[in-house]
Amino acid sequence: MARLAAGVRKRSDGTFEKRFTVDGNRYSVYGKNSKECETKEREMRKQIEAGLYTSNRNITLSEYFKEWQAQRKGIVKPSTAMVTEGKFCNHIEPVFGSVRIQKIEKRQIILFQQKLSETHKPVTVNTIMATLSAILKGAVEDEIILKNPVASVKRLRTDGQVKATETIHRALTLEEQKAFLEESRSEWLAEFYSFSLCTGMRIGEIGALQWSDIDYINGVIHVTKTVIPNLKDNKGNVLILTPKSKTSVRDIPLNDLIKGVLKLQKEKMTAVYGEQSLADRIFCGGYGGIITPANVSINIDLVLKRLCDKGIQMEHFSHHAFRDTFATRYIEAGGNMQTLKQILGHASLAMTMDLYAHVLPSTKKAEMEQIQSIFIGVTGQ
Repeated sequence: MARLAAGVRKRSDGTFEKRFTVDGNRYSVYGKNSKECETKEREMRKQIEAGLYTSNRNITLSEYFKEWQAQRKGIVKPSTAMVTEGKFCNHIEPVFGSVRIQKIEKRQIILFQQKLSETHKPVTVNTIMATLSAILKGAVEDEIILKNPVASVKRLRTDGQVKATETIHRALTLEEQKAFLEESRSEWLAEFYSFSLCTGMRIGEIGALQWSDIDYINGVIHVTKTVIPNLKDNKGNVLILTPKSKTSVRDIPLNDLIKGVLKLQKEKMTAVYGEQSLADRIFCGGYGGIITPANVSINIDLVLKRLCDKGIQMEHFSHHAFRDTFATRYIEAGGNMQTLKQILGHASLAMTMDLYAHVLPSTKKAEMEQIQSIFIGVTGQ
């Protein structure tokens, strides 16, 4: 290992810190390596000399948050950093942004948590509190404060909340599936709906798919990125990034049904926009824009209204129902749960089982009948 420059040390999280002194005051900078630390030291020295640097004693939470985010650049995914920034800007900054970090007390944190709980679910409150705790933990490591005031605040209990299997996770029945697809044939998103049902992919993953992701030689769909609809770059463009979870990056086998849907989609896109290149997105919204959950939800509602006008009543559902329907049909057909986990991009088999175990009772009888031949003679019959 190369020798570290004077004043540089490696921290427990793998990053590096360099400490230095100016006019008797001690400062610290952080980076991915020793060279980056030295570069940041030079920049900070210029700020100090120009009187632009804010000391630890006076730094506000908003000012420190910018430094903390900069320290994490290259360490966390851009999508993770932007989600964190969203939580900070929407919930934390309005309350604590202008407060000096050294003035933030535990009792203020508890009051903040209580106020959040009046308008948000416990699980949401806990994620916001975790973000605030992570920021202030950084402030402890940067020696701005001695103790993280969030660390001893208890999380809200979530055990009374309804499980995912009892809420929005519902699959369409075969009759609903057939009726919806039939009614949506005239819609711009018709092939998008069919593709969703055939693959079980998330809406952001489908919206980010390019023709280059369809590997006809190896017979798979390469899922490597997703649309982040609520996050935009500095030009206002919706972000397309790699998924946060490693298991979301996966290959989904192509079958003839999926190939048929893709063929129809390519013919439609070519007719509207001209010859399709490998870099083109496979599915898009109106006027070539990126497909968003809001737009899909509006279109689903329109189709359901037309069905209602025809006397076909169907409980409202979101795009996620297509993912649930795929999983349900897969299990009903005797598919392996471990394989389903990989196709869906779940982090664990427990997650798949928790969401779709309710489907299994309908297949138990058939499966028991399938294996009974193995035990012929056991009862003497």
